Amino acid sequence: MRLGEQLLKDGLVSAEGLEEALEAQVVHGGRLGTNLVELGLLTEQDLAKTLGKLHNSAFASGEMVPDPKAMELVSSNHADDKEYLPMRVDATRLSLAVVNPHDFTTLDAIAFRTGKRVVPVVIPEFRMNQLLRRYCKAFRPLRAIDMNAVRLRPAPGSPELAKVEERPPDLMSEEEFQSMYASALRGGADSDDADVGEEEIITGVEVLEPAPVPQAPVAPPLPQVAARPPMAPVAPPPAAHPSAGIVVPPPMAPPAPTAAVLGGAQPTAPVQPPRPPEPPPTPLTFAEAQAELARSSDREDVARTVLRFALGKWKRNLLLSVQGSLVTGWHGMGVGVRDAVVRRIGVPLREQTTFRLVRDTRSHYIGPVRRDAAMGVFYKLMGGGFPKTAVILPLLVRGKVVHLLYVDNGPDQLTPPDVGELLILSQSVGRSYEAMMRRRKSA
Repeated sequence: MRLGEQLLKDGLVSAEGLEEALEAQVVHGGRLGTNLVELGLLTEQDLAKTLGKLHNSAFASGEMVPDPKAMELVSSNHADDKEYLPMRVDATRLSLAVVNPHDFTTLDAIAFRTGKRVVPVVIPEFRMNQLLRRYCKAFRPLRAIDMNAVRLRPAPGSPELAKVEERPPDLMSEEEFQSMYASALRGGADSDDADVGEEEIITGVEVLEPAPVPQAPVAPPLPQVAARPPMAPVAPPPAAHPSAGIVVPPPMAPPAPTAAVLGGAQPTAPVQPPRPPEPPPTPLTFAEAQAELARSSDREDVARTVLRFALGKWKRNLLLSVQGSLVTGWHGMGVGVRDAVVRRIGVPLREQTTFRLVRDTRSHYIGPVRRDAAMGVFYKLMGGGFPKTAVILPLLVRGKVVHLLYVDNGPDQLTPPDVGELLILSQSVGRSYEAMMRRRKSA
């Protein structure tokens, strides 16, 4: 059974809410659960509980702090690559927060390296992204949920919903935004010394509780010819600590992981030659861009097509996502524009900002950008200063602004207001998204 089906069966979301989340997933990416929580249609606790039921696994939610001793057993790069985080360790077990508890290849490799029984604990995708961003210095794009821009939506027809709809959009001061932005980049916690919060919910096993047993020294890596320790316990767990529901993979015999993967002083594998750099993107003509949009199969196709068309006309080109009261970076192309940096952009939609003007009027803007601290950070991340003029175009799906296309010619430069073909192209973007939504729902 899929997540959406299980949530409908349990009465945690409505069919209309599920349809809205599927549409948001097409536009903003991420997993279905992330979009449901982001839309205020589902709590993180209910999402984690449902994921545990679907995967027949222990689950957790809320703020979490990993045990440093557990973190020392693996490479942070490997944890980032495979999307897991060591949480607790004792003499025999290592608990891992995971997104996919059925990635038995990774779980087996960790068990082989550490000599411990690995117990996976499933957590929501957005929580994993926050943990990896904070404890592994990993890169994860910012979303509205990382900026606390989510409010649980009351049930349809309730008095609470009417009050929410009457309330004007929340505005935040510059200080509030900077604090939230810095916290989101760190992974959501307020400080490096944070303890496990009271919101943390751990169900299924006790694996995330601090273990009273002192950490046993890690044995040196076994030769590849030696027998590897099994994933499953030799004896059933004590009655005081039930572990029913944990999926234990069958014994497998993968090759021993190298030190570069899981850490440790193993012999170094032969150095692979570096991959050749990808060729720079080439601009698209209007006709080529129209044809590419008609063939788009996902949001990444849409982004590449729009930016490659803009690349032929302007020097700096960015696609931004609009989620509630926040604009976040998505993709970028052009002179000095680095995609990884673009995804760290977060700009609040406060009163009198240029981005908010475009969102509220749903019309394109040509002219100077309002100079404030938030936009100063925006241009700093782009690697330059304010232009004399810029062009900002809203991209709409079913009448709602979901993206902003930002283009300019660089610091202190005028931006040609050649938006005729862009306006036509923006309509094709909306049709592409609608076609993807229909395919997603039918699937």
